[in-house]
Amino acid sequence: MTARAGRSILNQTFWLLVGALIVIDAISLTSFFMLPPPRQEGVSLTQIVEKLQNENARTRRSALELPVIHQAAPPKPEEGLATDLRLTDDFAARLGVDAEDVRIYYRPDRSGSSRRNREGRDDGIVRWRGEPYFYARTIAAARIGDDWRMVHTPDRPLIAAWQQRMAIVFLLALVALLPLAWLFARQLVKPIRAFADAADKVGRDASAPMVGEDGPAELRVAARAVNAMQGRIAEQISEREAMVAAIAHDLRTPLSRIAFRIEGADDKLREPIQHDIEQMKAMITATLSYVRGTSQDGQAEPVDLTALLSEIVASEQHVDRPVSWTGDVPKTAYTIRGNRIALGRMIQNLVDNAIAYGNQANVALDGRGAQARIVIADRGPGLPADEVEGMFAPFARKERSRNRETGGVGLGLAIARAIARDHGGEISLGPRAGGGLEAVVTLPLVAATV
Repeated sequence: MTARAGRSILNQTFWLLVGALIVIDAISLTSFFMLPPPRQEGVSLTQIVEKLQNENARTRRSALELPVIHQAAPPKPEEGLATDLRLTDDFAARLGVDAEDVRIYYRPDRSGSSRRNREGRDDGIVRWRGEPYFYARTIAAARIGDDWRMVHTPDRPLIAAWQQRMAIVFLLALVALLPLAWLFARQLVKPIRAFADAADKVGRDASAPMVGEDGPAELRVAARAVNAMQGRIAEQISEREAMVAAIAHDLRTPLSRIAFRIEGADDKLREPIQHDIEQMKAMITATLSYVRGTSQDGQAEPVDLTALLSEIVASEQHVDRPVSWTGDVPKTAYTIRGNRIALGRMIQNLVDNAIAYGNQANVALDGRGAQARIVIADRGPGLPADEVEGMFAPFARKERSRNRETGGVGLGLAIARAIARDHGGEISLGPRAGGGLEAVVTLPLVAATV
């Protein structure tokens, strides 16, 4: 049955933008219809005249009350303010007084609006349908009766009221869009994250479950490619194991014949040959262990690392090997999911290396966040920093000879790292405080109970 094709990331992104635009436009249009429209922020000459004639009258612009000030002398012009003769005459005519009895000073407008009077001269006054409007600092006064009445307006604010309202509108639109964007991002990233986790497992273990072919169309294509690659890798590993097993079987048979045929030989000849035969058998056994150790054997199950390490330490101490805990035995059951036999082989290899090259093995176990941390340390001569990584290569040995009395064939660390990586962990080597070398194994925890 063919799986239903998923929508591409391109399509999903496109429809997200369409949805976002619809939401923003809907909120903006709703706001424009529900909120009052932006009012003219300038003060007209008519408003000033009305306020001076009747100081108790409310101006048409409620946001600016234009208080009237009474004083005995006319106002003096401030620095930066201008006056205009034609404007003064118009002002006086509207009030019905002489031009000598009025004063009007204003800050010229340079905003680029229409500022030309009837003669076509730019006088710095904004006009709308012939009516002068003042948007910045303005002082207007007239002598009515025995005193001068004066009104003044402040300078134009940096952010006008209608601009503040528009900023609030767009802020509300953004807040409304955030949940939609978050939900989309979550849905988009979820299959990508699942794909990355599954691909990582495949990289560590070729027998891991296949990557799920779901999510966007691009991820489905990538998942099919990864699954095909995983199948090919599994086939190659299976062929390699079969080949090595066949070679090992074929080698063991002639080696057994040679060992049988030299039983009657002279001791001086038989013992060296027998020694070589035993060494070849050990190399074959170690090679098979390495090949089999690169993939997990059996079913994964919860494994208590504390119990497993305690069992290995107790077993080693029972045969008088120099293995001990560093400090107290942990009281926490650090549980991971994996193959108990393979994990035991990994720890045993590290313990054997510590004893072979450092004369003792000190074991420690603790938890670091979501990982368990096993440390197996010795008091040997250690390793130069540039040689540490090379010790994990197959057949690499600290002791360069092939003498079985001074070490194995150089597969212990390679097998241990393969097992650790099969369980989603890692092994590193480093110097131990006070001298020696320590192997640090980190493995992902499933649960930790005290």
